Amino acid sequence: MAPLLRRALVAALFAVAALIALYHLTVAGTLALELQYGPLNAHLIIAAIYVVLALIAFCVLWVMRSKPAATTTPALSEPRNMQLLMLVEAVMLGYSLARKSDRTR
Repeated sequence: MAPLLRRALVAALFAVAALIALYHLTVAGTLALELQYGPLNAHLIIAAIYVVLALIAFCVLWVMRSKPAATTTPALSEPRNMQLLMLVEAVMLGYSLARKSDRTR
């Protein structure tokens, strides 16, 4: 349990450090953009950047989503059909074995 707790603590510290760094980079970018484009446009540019990043993350998650399991054929879903299918397979196997023994004579 201790290694798992240690990993969780390291992951939490990493997440907090990443959020703090993201905050400071956002503030620095906003201040730099305010000098060139004004306060309103600077905030709109920063918001647009975050929207683009969120859309990219959403697209990545959408592509990586788990695919639904392949559906079974309706013929194999009912026990009666499965028994009939096994009987047909047995007959076909018996027929092919009987034909092979005729050729070996």
